[in-house]
Amino acid sequence: MAAASGYPGMQSALHSSTSMLIHMFACTRLRPARPTCPEPTGTLRNLFGSCSSRWLVACGSLLLVGAARAVDVSPHALLERMNDAVRQLDYEGRFVVQSGSQIDAMYIVHRFDGGAEKERVVSLTGSPREIIRSDEAVACVAPGKRLINVDRGAHARSFSPLRGVSAEQLEMSYHVELLAPGRVAGHDAYQILIQPRDDLRYGYRLFVDQDTALPLRSMMFDEAQQIVSQMMFVDLKTGSSVTPIEHDISAMQVARAGNPAPMPSERERLAPPAWTFADLPPGFQLNVHRRRPLAEANGDLEHFIFSDGLASVSVYIEPHAGDEALNGESSLGAAKAVGRILGDHDVVVVGEVPLKTLYWFAEHVRAASR
Repeated sequence: MAAASGYPGMQSALHSSTSMLIHMFACTRLRPARPTCPEPTGTLRNLFGSCSSRWLVACGSLLLVGAARAVDVSPHALLERMNDAVRQLDYEGRFVVQSGSQIDAMYIVHRFDGGAEKERVVSLTGSPREIIRSDEAVACVAPGKRLINVDRGAHARSFSPLRGVSAEQLEMSYHVELLAPGRVAGHDAYQILIQPRDDLRYGYRLFVDQDTALPLRSMMFDEAQQIVSQMMFVDLKTGSSVTPIEHDISAMQVARAGNPAPMPSERERLAPPAWTFADLPPGFQLNVHRRRPLAEANGDLEHFIFSDGLASVSVYIEPHAGDEALNGESSLGAAKAVGRILGDHDVVVVGEVPLKTLYWFAEHVRAASR
């Protein structure tokens, strides 16, 4: 598996950078009307999961960077402080998310104790849902603590909207500058503009707490400068005043209470890719690769995660699912998906990037030479 580039801990911060899209649909179910894609089947349906789509996509889709207290610090130094803050600080708050035409409210509490993270994210609008994460597992829970989805693994990814970026890799694809400071949720904040250098990715405008380096607001905009999605905290507290995450709702215990899939074997984690890419969009690099056999099909599920330091794209390849396979385009809030049938396999590419970037990945998939 390729290592994520950037600062130490970047792979878990982006995870999959979400790696950011590895789990963006992990607890969602797509039910679009045609001409968008039908509900995924088989393993891809399991990846998309069963929780409410709107609020989880909102969590999974927002990528933020941070700033430091001194205005003369370079943007790259500010990013470095952000990467530490989002993983190592205790914080708790409520935030609103707008993705497409949908607006949702959420609550998050994040704790860091003895080098380990625990996190709880709760939907405050729509159907009650929550996600609980520890270093051992991620669980999606419905009302009454009914287990819906469990993902066990040492690299369980954060569903917080506060996520780090790779400053070194970022420079290849974006121009970063500091704008006039602002104020969000009662906190003084630095404002950072991240402009893409081409039309293969979106831009971002961010407000970052001057005291803690935690992001307070983020806006993602397209090539026409139209807002694609945005997030804003309405209250945020840190330190000793943060609410403890009760042990009886920890991700580890929820996972044990259910019947989760076994941890991937060493062979599965280190299996060489059966597929490759003839060409990658400029600036994108492979961060994560996973390959595992499917119980219900004759073949493997393969998952690639690419990142340009900020934006991430996931590529799923599995044996053909028949008429229900995605062959074309779909969207869910700010996230888009492109699918194609390649011989006897289905290829699905997902990301919060322009459609042309998703098509680039989909059209350059090739079987690896044996």
